[in-house]
Amino acid sequence: MEKIAQINKVQNKKWYEQGYADGLEFVQNEADYEDLAAIARAKGIPVNWDIFRAEILNKYLNNPLFDFQAYSEGFSQVCIKFFESI
Repeated sequence: MEKIAQINKVQNKKWYEQGYADGLEFVQNEADYEDLAAIARAKGIPVNWDIFRAEILNKYLNNPLFDFQAYSEGFSQVCIKFFESI
């Protein structure tokens, strides 16, 4: 059981880091002030961003280990950090 928890922790870290990297790209190339404000207010990818969420899920659909929650945490953290710095 402990080994499974370790594997999950490693996978969560991987998806968090992937989300952070994708969030950094989003901040640098796509996001505007309103996008960043919405993420900061929601403290995550806003629930009403259905198309955006679907694009992420579609991108990683072929990976059964994909963890949207860990990915979203990483993605959101970089967006919130940038928003708070401007």
